[in-house]
Amino acid sequence: MRPTLRSGDFKAMIESAPEAIMVYNFETFLYLNPFAAQKLGGDAASLVGRPIMDFVHPDWRQLVVDRLEELAKTDAAVPPLDVQFVSCSGEILPAEVVSVPIIFDGHPAILGLVRDISKRNEAERALRESEERFGNAFRYSPHGMAFVSLDGRWLRANNSLCEMLAYSEGELLDTSVERITHPDDVAEDRVLMRRLFSGEISSYNRVKRYYRKDGQLIWVSLAVSAVHDAAGNPSYFIGQIQDITQQRQLAQRSLQAERLGGIAETSVAVAHEMNNVLTALTMNAELLAHGATPDEIPELAAEFLSASNRIAAIVQQLRNAADLKSVDYLGDTKMLDLSPAIRNNQPAEGT
Repeated sequence: MRPTLRSGDFKAMIESAPEAIMVYNFETFLYLNPFAAQKLGGDAASLVGRPIMDFVHPDWRQLVVDRLEELAKTDAAVPPLDVQFVSCSGEILPAEVVSVPIIFDGHPAILGLVRDISKRNEAERALRESEERFGNAFRYSPHGMAFVSLDGRWLRANNSLCEMLAYSEGELLDTSVERITHPDDVAEDRVLMRRLFSGEISSYNRVKRYYRKDGQLIWVSLAVSAVHDAAGNPSYFIGQIQDITQQRQLAQRSLQAERLGGIAETSVAVAHEMNNVLTALTMNAELLAHGATPDEIPELAAEFLSASNRIAAIVQQLRNAADLKSVDYLGDTKMLDLSPAIRNNQPAEGT
């Protein structure tokens, strides 16, 4: 049953209400509080009796007519309705209206509680624009981007990631991150995800390996962060993925070239050192074979021994040639010296 109100019963309570309150039948206004009258651009006395539809935006008039017909049939409160009103000056007034059937001064009427939703609409518009900008950044990013559930399943994947992994988005959504991750990288992934979930870290970066759909192994640079709900709990993870396979291959080739250059340089240095020793051995051997006196033999033997020690040291240095840090750079005149220990500990006589 409709509550029965008389004009004197409620005016004192709502005249100063900071929300628009109005009473109307199915055609005209019967009452407006000062706040409602001010919003519509007039005073209550001049607005009472005027048709409701004069203040409803044309695009919303049919919706309001349908709602009034619904109220007439059901004679019960209905869910709130978003409507645009138009003030006397032509200002658009977005509002949410709660309509309650009542008896007003002995006649059926409707109590309308009208809330200004312009700020809400502005916030929603800003949110939509923000989401649209993020959606465009997600879709058209040149790097892979993905949403991943807390249990490690793909939730969304952009075009760049799908092309990188040679999967369609639907195929990725049917699998998990672990299933395309190199087995040696899974354990570290789990540790980092647990730390991210617990709040120990807010994000992490790492290099890891994925398997493409065609079985090719690629290296990626991965940045992951958590998205939280209103209570501060993680809802899902967002990852940014960049394929760095080519960069790694170039770096490896550069390193290989550097090592080969070091080996070539080492070979030149070895030849130089060995030639010095062999020259000394040849000269001393000729002296020994062609008329060396008995007094000279001990000295020649000592020089043979010194040369042998130098050869042994060179061989040892050659074994260490794989470690480029063992190479001593001496400047422009001589780039390498494989036997600094020999020169520090043994005299160079006979070379």
